[in-house]
Amino acid sequence: MTTQANVTPEGEEVLKRIDAVLEALATFSESQITVNEKVVERLDQTDERLAKIDGGLDRTDERLAKIDDRLDRSDERFDKMEQHLGYLRGAHAANATRRNASLIADDMGYQVISLLPREELIGFAKVAHDAGKSENDVRSFREADLVMLVRDSNGQPAYIAVEASFTVESTDIKRAKRNAEYLAEFTGLPAEAVVAGVDISSGREQNAVADGVSCYRIPTRDLEAD
Repeated sequence: MTTQANVTPEGEEVLKRIDAVLEALATFSESQITVNEKVVERLDQTDERLAKIDGGLDRTDERLAKIDDRLDRSDERFDKMEQHLGYLRGAHAANATRRNASLIADDMGYQVISLLPREELIGFAKVAHDAGKSENDVRSFREADLVMLVRDSNGQPAYIAVEASFTVESTDIKRAKRNAEYLAEFTGLPAEAVVAGVDISSGREQNAVADGVSCYRIPTRDLEAD
């Protein structure tokens, strides 16, 4: 307590109050220091937690990146599987078309004499090459799905060029028409064009008929394994 000599009672009271205030200030200062220390400690703990969270987020980003990479590889595998499935469906359609060659010819009023072997098509392709046809067309003609030598009701020979796909596209129509035109040009015999498929849309069929190309729908049962 602050004291002075010759202090009046009123002065002593004032001094007591001053001492009380100083003591309260000292206590408050000490408590404030403690609070500040706790705040700093909590801030440090918070920084540690945030650092851990950041580390966790970084690891999560790494995991997500790995998942994205796996998904990309899965998409690639599915794309390849779908592509391979397309090849298999196309091969089944081509095989079913060859098995149904007599039916296709009969639908068009012809009787099959023979199915042209690949060697004969290669020979025709050489003639087409010598005639100045484009290399792509010559190569495509050589790989025709089916070419038949047939006879009509009067016994006159002719050719039928067939392009087969599970789903008939405009390119199939163009190939069939071109192959028939090549056969007629290089043999002097009539030649018919046909597209065969399981899935032939009405619009695609109308386009084919407009181009002088007939359509044959492959029954789905013909694609089943024996």
